[in-house]
Amino acid sequence: MDTQRERNLITPEAADLLISKRDGHMTLLFLYLCRTGCQDREKASRDLFLPPSTLNEAYERLEMIGLLPLNGTVGPVPARLAESSSPTSGLSEASGGISPPSESLPPYTADDVKNRASDDNAFSALIDEARLVIGRHLSTQDLIRLLGIYDYLDFPAEVLMILMHFVADQYREKYGPGRRPSIGAFEREARLWREKQISDFDAAERYIQSWRERLGLDAEIRDAMQIIGRDFTATERRYVDDWVSWGFRADAIALAYDKTVTNTRKFSPGYMNRILMNWHEKGLHSLEEIREKDRPAAFRASASSDAPTVPDPDAIQKIVAQI
Repeated sequence: MDTQRERNLITPEAADLLISKRDGHMTLLFLYLCRTGCQDREKASRDLFLPPSTLNEAYERLEMIGLLPLNGTVGPVPARLAESSSPTSGLSEASGGISPPSESLPPYTADDVKNRASDDNAFSALIDEARLVIGRHLSTQDLIRLLGIYDYLDFPAEVLMILMHFVADQYREKYGPGRRPSIGAFEREARLWREKQISDFDAAERYIQSWRERLGLDAEIRDAMQIIGRDFTATERRYVDDWVSWGFRADAIALAYDKTVTNTRKFSPGYMNRILMNWHEKGLHSLEEIREKDRPAAFRASASSDAPTVPDPDAIQKIVAQI
């Protein structure tokens, strides 16, 4: 086996194209995707220390110049290299590590699309729905890719329709009402759903409901942290994900933020994290629990000293005898 060829994961054509664009974020993301095959944008954001908005824009630019999906321009990541020399080797998916590279869609043709649309009413309806969601006619490559998502990734048409509208909602949330998703965005989300085993209507509805609830919670947490007009940074996102997983809601996070700014005269995510971690280790998560059980020892002692005392009966008798 040609070991040197294994290590040349990027073709000269792809390298020349990236150099000509002079786009650092796009190049960094492309190198990362070639090296790890990661399909999870949240993981990519954390690993590259790029805000989600910056990362999403880099994805879109890679799609526009034809370097996504990763088929044809780069080779697969050899298993030996992925295990031994990847910067994130040794991390499993369960521990927040990098997902293994996913295979490309099979090479469908325009004739495959034509025949399937003629024979399969569900796929024909899916094409119409994709046009509606994207807001334009689909190119031949779009149609080929859509067939791959439907056929190779094996999604029911009704579930894919839900997925496409969900992705459109995500784009509106991130970029505003004028931004429409691409077929590539549908494929990325479909691969994520396949990993999460979301393959029927009920599972899709539960997943979307969970996303909407988290979206609302994130908005409350940004208000609690007085973050205005922007999303969380990558560092803030890592902390917030931990706090939510520990069971904290926005009101408790607001209290931690207030303590942080009061004590340090500035916003310090690390200091705030230590406050919340301390409460978590004590089993205090709700605002009521924290206020009731996390008062400083000096305050508790002062509170107890302010309580009314019961006079000593012997002392009372001595006072009476002296009268």
